[in-house]
Amino acid sequence: MKRGRKAKSQFYHIRFNTVGLNEERAAELIGVPVEEIRQWDKDGAPKMAEKLLLLWDRKNVGHEGWEGWLFSRGVLRYKNQRWTAKRILELTDQEQKLYTLQNELERLRTWRGLFTVFVDKVVMKTARRQRKSRF
Repeated sequence: MKRGRKAKSQFYHIRFNTVGLNEERAAELIGVPVEEIRQWDKDGAPKMAEKLLLLWDRKNVGHEGWEGWLFSRGVLRYKNQRWTAKRILELTDQEQKLYTLQNELERLRTWRGLFTVFVDKVVMKTARRQRKSRF
């Protein structure tokens, strides 16, 4: 064991190694000054502070680009919006339909697409006339 270095507290290991928070962010989450976090890193913290960090870690989506998102009661939340698995899947389906419609519009905006629409109309009118003339 190295001399002159005091072992870090359990709070420090939870804060830094398990949850991955720096002193400033931990102080902000718990609502205490940074100096108190430094003291707790050395001497230990109340169990409630450790539990609070662990609870935050369970709900926090700790990946780049997911800042502000968290899980709560089985629902993904961002600001005032709730995202259930069903809603995300529905939005994915809607996005796919929108993509398909956008591609169809792009096709129709070409000369070939316009010609196809014109031919389809002529074929439909001809078919209607043939059906009317039979009766």
